[in-house]
Amino acid sequence: MAFDIQQLESDMEATRDHLAELLKGGFAPVVILLREFHYNKTDYMLDGLPFSTWSLLEHMRWRQLILLRFMNDPQNHHNVWPDPYWPDNPVPANEGAWNDAIDSFEQNLNEVIAIVKNRNTHLFGPQKNGKSIYWAAVAILQHNAYHIGQIKAIGRQLGVW
Repeated sequence: MAFDIQQLESDMEATRDHLAELLKGGFAPVVILLREFHYNKTDYMLDGLPFSTWSLLEHMRWRQLILLRFMNDPQNHHNVWPDPYWPDNPVPANEGAWNDAIDSFEQNLNEVIAIVKNRNTHLFGPQKNGKSIYWAAVAILQHNAYHIGQIKAIGRQLGVW
């Protein structure tokens, strides 16, 4: 079986496209769901859940930023899984703070997607910490999906959707 460079390039392009699509949220676009969530319900903490939607957004935003820094500069930002960040206050200061956090989350997510889609990004090569850019992108995807699922469930309980 001969090595087919064109097929390899096509497969890599498809991998980049699929990963970018999933980072956006696939059938449940992450940023759209966040923007649909009513600000006046972001501080509710349901029985049995130790966090509000605001806490979840800030936690997601922080984790995504840590991994984005690694993706941008893996030699100097190699601690990809420090202790998790949870905000002290489960309530956003105001509606502007909620919207600003979503904007920041979206901007960082778009940067992650741009890195993934860039043909010059070596997705699979291990970095100083043994992780790859691909690993970081999938970690973001999984982490966001997990917490967006929680936000969606909270929103359903609160009548957002």
